[in-house]
Amino acid sequence: MADNDESKLVSVLEASSEMEAITIKAFLETQGIVAAIRSRQIPMYNGIARIWNPVWGYVMVMDTDRQKAENLILEYIESLNDGTGTEEED
Repeated sequence: MADNDESKLVSVLEASSEMEAITIKAFLETQGIVAAIRSRQIPMYNGIARIWNPVWGYVMVMDTDRQKAENLILEYIESLNDGTGTEEED
């Protein structure tokens, strides 16, 4: 079977926590992008593993969706930072 680069999963975010990973994954899915989470945590090594590796895990998407996902994540984070949020005002 041939290796198709377009069908591989790529990381679009290094999440610092499980909550961040879940939030971004859910956001991408509301935008029509299938996403997955890949944890780097080691069961039963909670505190010790975090010292060696501050990245909780990765949000992954198909390579074909990488650019769109990265742009959406950037816009989402910017909206949080400038206080506009993503909800419409009444």
